[in-house]
Amino acid sequence: MNQQLTVTKRDGRKENIDLDKIHRVLDWAAEDLNNVSVSQVELRSHIQFYDGIKTEDIHETIIKAAADLISEATPDYQYLAARLAIFHLRKKAFGQFEPPRLADHVATMVDMGKYDSHLLEDYTTEELDILDSYIDHWRDMNFSYAAVKQLEGKYLVQNRVTGEIYESAQFLYMMVAACLFSGYPKETRLDYVRRFYDAVSTFKISLPTPIMAGVRTPTRQFSSCVLIECDDSLDSINATASSIVRYVSQRAGIGINAGRIRALGSPIRGGEAFHTGCIPFYKYFQTAVKCCSQGGVRGGAATLFYPIWHREVQSLMVLKNNRGVEENRVRHMDYGVQINKLMYTRLIKGATSHCSPLLMFLGCTTRSLKTKTSSSACMHNTRKTRASSVKLSKRLSCSHC
Repeated sequence: MNQQLTVTKRDGRKENIDLDKIHRVLDWAAEDLNNVSVSQVELRSHIQFYDGIKTEDIHETIIKAAADLISEATPDYQYLAARLAIFHLRKKAFGQFEPPRLADHVATMVDMGKYDSHLLEDYTTEELDILDSYIDHWRDMNFSYAAVKQLEGKYLVQNRVTGEIYESAQFLYMMVAACLFSGYPKETRLDYVRRFYDAVSTFKISLPTPIMAGVRTPTRQFSSCVLIECDDSLDSINATASSIVRYVSQRAGIGINAGRIRALGSPIRGGEAFHTGCIPFYKYFQTAVKCCSQGGVRGGAATLFYPIWHREVQSLMVLKNNRGVEENRVRHMDYGVQINKLMYTRLIKGATSHCSPLLMFLGCTTRSLKTKTSSSACMHNTRKTRASSVKLSKRLSCSHC
C-alpha cells in the first residue's frame, strides 16, 4: 500500500504514504504521559486512506481520535491531543514544526498587516533577537487540549474566513509583553518584557480576551472594558450608540450609565411633547451591542446601569424577566442598579424619609426584624442586611470585567 498510495503535503507536493511518520509523531506526543496508548489512538482514528489524501486531514483525524479518548480515568489524553494540535497549528502557521526567528516573524507579520508597525519602530533587530532568546517554545506543550482550542478559536492572529493561522502561543505572549512595555525606558524594558512573558506563559497571570486578541495588531486594543456616560439628549444617546458599535467591534466589553434618561411621560420642551421613556432607548443600545462581534472572537456584551430612584425603576428591574412581551423587555444586556450614599446611610440608620419606595420597604423590613428578634439576633440580621447592600453597591462593573 505504501508504494501505491500517495499523500498531498501542505505545500501541494505529493509523496508516498509513510505510516512510520504517523507512528513517530504519536510516539513523540505520548512521551512522558501516563496511561495513554498510541495504538489505541491509531485504532480509534479509523483513517480511510486513498490516493492523494491530504496530510492535514490525516493529522486532524488523529487529533480528534486522541481527544475522544479523554476521560476521568485517562486524563493525559488531553495533553497528547494538545501536543498533536500544537504540531498542527505550527505547521499551518509556519509550514514547519520549528518556529522562525522572532525578528523575521515580526517583519513578515508587519508586511502582511497583521502586526502593528510600531513594533518595528519601537524595537531594533538586536532587541528582538534578545526577546527571541527569552522565548521557551516548549511551554506550548503544557497546554491542555481545551486550552489549545481556545487559543485557536479566539486569541491567535488569523484569517477567520479562510482559517489561516499566523502565529504560535509563545509569539502571542511575547508580542503582547513587547507592546505593553514598549514605552518603558530602553535600559530596563527588556527585563520587564521577559518577566511579564514568563508570568503569562506559565499561567501565573491570566489576560482578558481583548488584550490577548487585540494587542500587537493594528487594532491596538489595550482596553478590556469601556464605560460610557449617556446624557439625556438625542445627541448624547446617538453618540452612545455609535461608541458602543465602535468599541464592541474592537473587542471591548461595554458599561453604560444610562440613568440620566428621563422616565416615561416626562415633559419635553416645556410640555410640547412627552418622553417615550427609557425602554425604547435601551433597546437601541441593545441593538448597537449585538450588531457587531468582538472582532470575530465572540458576540458583543454590555451592562447597563440605572439608579434605584429612577421613576421607571419598577419596569426596569424586570427587563430580563421571561414574562412579558418584547415591547417591555430588553433581555440581551445585563443590568446594574445604582444606589445613593445618602439613601444607603439612611437605610442603615432605619430612616426612610425622602427615600425611594424600595429603600423604604427595605428599611421597614429591617425595623420589623428588630422588633421580632432579640438584641444579638437583631445585630446579626442588621449585619446581613448591610452586607447585602454593600454587594449591591459594588456591582458597578461592566459585564466584561
